[in-house]
Amino acid sequence: MLAKIFPCQPSEPGTAQLMIRLRGEPAELSSLTFSLCNNEQNYLQPDTSWSPMPHWFTIDGGYPFNNGSAFRIGPTLLDPLLASASQVQIQARLASGETRNTTLQLVRDELFSSDARGQTGNYSGSSVLTPPAQASAVPVPEPVPLAETEPTPEEPIHAPVRPKPKRKASPIPMIAVGILVLLIAAGALWWFMGRGSASTQPATADSPSAAPAVTAAPAATASAETKASATECSPATLTTQSELEFVQNCVQQKLDSDKLLAIIQAAKEAKKCGVAQRLYAYRAQGGDVKIALAYAKEYDPQDHKPSECFKTADADTAAYWYDTVLQTEPGNPLAKQRLAELRK
Repeated sequence: MLAKIFPCQPSEPGTAQLMIRLRGEPAELSSLTFSLCNNEQNYLQPDTSWSPMPHWFTIDGGYPFNNGSAFRIGPTLLDPLLASASQVQIQARLASGETRNTTLQLVRDELFSSDARGQTGNYSGSSVLTPPAQASAVPVPEPVPLAETEPTPEEPIHAPVRPKPKRKASPIPMIAVGILVLLIAAGALWWFMGRGSASTQPATADSPSAAPAVTAAPAATASAETKASATECSPATLTTQSELEFVQNCVQQKLDSDKLLAIIQAAKEAKKCGVAQRLYAYRAQGGDVKIALAYAKEYDPQDHKPSECFKTADADTAAYWYDTVLQTEPGNPLAKQRLAELRK
């Protein structure tokens, strides 16, 4: 699948064309259901924010475009995509129930967000002139009564300075203090007596209080080990975690290229296509040349091997990932050669 956002003709800020080309399915799409996920594994929401909670958009009105189908999109999708430097994965849900993933490509130099529209039309001469008109009506004689009434609070300040009733000391506080002292003394005496009697009882191996101390440590260690293994990025935990949780754990553990390729291969064999696509894209976009080359070969007609996750070759997508390699390593001979041949 190839997914790319083109500008409209004529170009208009805040609007664009989302083009989808499905390999092996030349039929025109009348509607499209899809989700957008960035490198931080957050999904675009209808309010233009990004959240870990997946969200599916549905758009209608598809029309033929560049050997595929195109849909008009507005600021809800275009603005957050242009505002983020992160690469975005698009997952399309087809009418057959099948889902396909690929990296969404943007022609950034030709696209403009809705903020690029002129804002002069929102301001008129009357609205600009309104504040001065109100300001001229305010400064009448109102400050004068305020200045005259301000000295009045000075008199009540002297009234509270007569605290003469304090001469009569109440005996209640003294009684309360005495009771409190007696209670403290009684409590201390009880504590010392109770402690002495408790220390005279020898602790034996049969005492039930000693048993938990022996078993608690192994139980805590076992639970910690179980938790650690449950979040481990390995083929064994592919089926015990959701796709999003598994990818997040793999990202946090920062595996080397060879280990990550082994995880991706296991995900392909387990038909966890979302995991394979996201791990490929995340590391390839992060500058991992080895991963990016492997991802390009998944689509390269010369190296493509059909699988559940990569059913057909796609020269355009392969060219995109070879170009990504050259952005990190401009002299890479394989990427240069294959990119030149694919663009012939």
